[in-house]
Amino acid sequence: MRSQQAYTELLRRHRPLVWSLCWARAHGDYEHCRDLVQEVSLSLWEHYGRLRPHANALQERAWVLWHTRSVLDHLHRHPSPTLVPLPKEMPVAEENSSETLDDLLAHLGEDDRKLVRMRLDGYEAEEIGRALGIKRNAVYQRLHRIIERLSKEIK
Repeated sequence: MRSQQAYTELLRRHRPLVWSLCWARAHGDYEHCRDLVQEVSLSLWEHYGRLRPHANALQERAWVLWHTRSVLDHLHRHPSPTLVPLPKEMPVAEENSSETLDDLLAHLGEDDRKLVRMRLDGYEAEEIGRALGIKRNAVYQRLHRIIERLSKEIK
C-alpha cells in the first residue's frame, strides 16, 4: 500500500476536478458540495491501492474522474442520511445577526459565490483560479472587489 503522503499529493493535484464535479452535483449548495467532496475523498483513499503504482498524470486524472463520478452516481441512487446539507442560516458575526452568509452571497453571481466559498474552504488562489479558469492574480482582484462590495452592503 502506498503512503498517505502520496495520496495527499494526488488529492491536492486533482482537488479542483473533484470540487467541480461535486459542485455540479450539489447544484450550487455549498454545504452539500463539501459533504460530497468528503465522501469522494474517503472513497478515493479506500480505493487508492487500485491505482496503478506508476500511473502518469493523465491516467491518474482519468482514475480520479472515473472514481469521483462513480461515487457521486452511487450517492445519487442511494442517498445517505449523513449527506443531509447543514442549515443555511449561518450567522456571519453573532448568533442574533439578521444577515447570514448565504444572504450576503445571494447578492453575488454564481462564479463569485463559488470563488468566495472555495476561499472560505481553504483553497489557495492558484487552485481557485484553475477551477474557475482564471489567473491567480484575478482571484485576488475579484476577492478584493467582492469584499468591498459586501462590506458596503453590511453597513
